[in-house]
Amino acid sequence: MRLLVHLFFVSLFVCGPGSGAKAQDVTGKIRLELNQLQPIANGGCRLSIIATNGLERPMDELGLEMVAFDKDGLVDQFLRLKFSRISAGKTKVLQFDLAGKACDGISRLHVNNVMNCVPASLPDVYCPDLLDLGNRTPVQFSD
Repeated sequence: MRLLVHLFFVSLFVCGPGSGAKAQDVTGKIRLELNQLQPIANGGCRLSIIATNGLERPMDELGLEMVAFDKDGLVDQFLRLKFSRISAGKTKVLQFDLAGKACDGISRLHVNNVMNCVPASLPDVYCPDLLDLGNRTPVQFSD
């Protein structure tokens, strides 16, 4: 019995009363991975982006403003992508086509802005700061 009481108080000391995460804390990251480039029939390129919600709450909508650069490093196209609701800890895949733009004509994909990653009721959260980027393609992927 004495051992159980001792373990109880040790656990209180180690964990502490304030160690639990508050419902409103942002503790994780939003993982975006440029996963694949595929040539499509019209001479364009299909890009696949994987978004993983590493936050402790769902995102009702994740909006991305992106910029594609050509082989000379010049701005080529502005893109707006929208992921529908992503539950906490879940992953969604989005594919989009760049018509008339061959995959080998893209040098870089830049995340210009991230919108709607947290509810408006959470002040002082800047969505681009929550990004964790990954890449499995020869195209540079950056923010």
